Amino acid sequence: MHWLQFSCWCLVNLSVALTTALQLNLNQKPRFYGVKAGRSVIIYCVAPGHIQNAQVEWYKAPKYNTPPAEREIVTVGQQIHMREKSMTQNASISFRDLTTEASGVYFCKMNHNWGPGTELQVFRPNNFNSAVRRSNMKDALILIQAFLLTLCVVAPLIRSQTLFKKEETIYEEPQHDHIYEGLEIEHCGGGVYEDISAYAQPEQAEAAWNKE
Repeated sequence: MHWLQFSCWCLVNLSVALTTALQLNLNQKPRFYGVKAGRSVIIYCVAPGHIQNAQVEWYKAPKYNTPPAEREIVTVGQQIHMREKSMTQNASISFRDLTTEASGVYFCKMNHNWGPGTELQVFRPNNFNSAVRRSNMKDALILIQAFLLTLCVVAPLIRSQTLFKKEETIYEEPQHDHIYEGLEIEHCGGGVYEDISAYAQPEQAEAAWNKE
């Protein structure tokens, strides 16, 4: 009875040890890819030598520290091909005609154990003429924005100055006094206002002793 318990205990410890060894030795190569769009790449899931055949699954995540429950499983498609682990080759996943949407971190899962992950970054190919055109367009937009901003600041100032001058013109004091303008006096041959008194006196009556 004790021998049976001892045998079971040895088998459990051996299983835990093998699992731990598998977890420590499971690796991915390479750990990082940075390529242009349209290229092809292969990621390998390297297992210990004593693992001859194993079921491998691939998962994708936005970053390395993403929890396993939040990783999305990757399926075979037109641009994705998977190869299982065998006696002569490691498990792998290959991509063809890469696009920027393929960027992310890929994890292999073998016998319920996770690989450390491989980051794949896909860049758009650089076009010098297109880059220069975008740069010139950006500079033109900056100049237009600066002009519009200056116009928004200067226009109210010009308008207020114009209104101020207009108000000064309306309320300007007259330069000449026109109180007597329109007053006409018959001169009767006189040249100035003082001549009026000469013509305003009544005619003197002839003395009685002068009458004959």
